[in-house]
Amino acid sequence: MDQRTDYTEILILGRDTCEDTIRSRGYLHQLGIPYVYRNVELDTEADAWNRSYNGGDRVTPVILIGDPAHPTVVLVEPSDEELGGAIGAG
Repeated sequence: MDQRTDYTEILILGRDTCEDTIRSRGYLHQLGIPYVYRNVELDTEADAWNRSYNGGDRVTPVILIGDPAHPTVVLVEPSDEELGGAIGAG
């Protein structure tokens, strides 16, 4: 498995009990790609960011790639294939 070292910063806005959040985190872990995880149930700033990308609703995960304040890519409930393509690992 090719391990990427040219990724940009990845921020996951998710929930500990969300199957899609767990899957996306596991996918990145399997590839050896670091990321920052913020639980929207415990972090009001993360929850506000999450809702800003979902018309006020909480949908998890939202994955931001690049500068979190101005991400170059925003993924909402991505498949592993979508996430891999966005980070150059797919």
